[in-house]
Amino acid sequence: MHRAFAVWFLLMAAVSQNAWAAGKAGLWTVTSTWQFGMRFVPQALVSLAQQQRLKPPVSGQPFTHYVCMTPGEADGSLPLHLNNRDLDCVNRTVRARGGMMEMESICHGPLEGVGHAQITWRGNQHFDGSYDFKGHFRGDAARMSSRFNADWLG
Repeated sequence: MHRAFAVWFLLMAAVSQNAWAAGKAGLWTVTSTWQFGMRFVPQALVSLAQQQRLKPPVSGQPFTHYVCMTPGEADGSLPLHLNNRDLDCVNRTVRARGGMMEMESICHGPLEGVGHAQITWRGNQHFDGSYDFKGHFRGDAARMSSRFNADWLG
């Protein structure tokens, strides 16, 4: 009985790593509505907008940009990056169950602090969620939050 339970537990642990993965690798469009509780929009978000020939995000207004999801992000073996590598942030999946995932971003650099994201997959071509960051931006207290949704483009 104990051996059967141990085998079941190991199997569930292996399956649960990828159980949340519902997306597809490729190009996604992401629309975020940011709330900035600091004097400046982080330069990484301004740079992202400039790279994609978009106007930088404005607090309280929708901002649509594009991300490429890797096969590892799509199959659940890697946490979603959502272009925050440019913010000197490292993501890790905290919890994944079914179509829901919680992530944590630990940021070191001009933006210093911790962000928490909750993502819900709605089929394999859409997800939505929220993000909340608390910390410091170049020494000043900083807080950012957003609600977002994303659709697979191809």
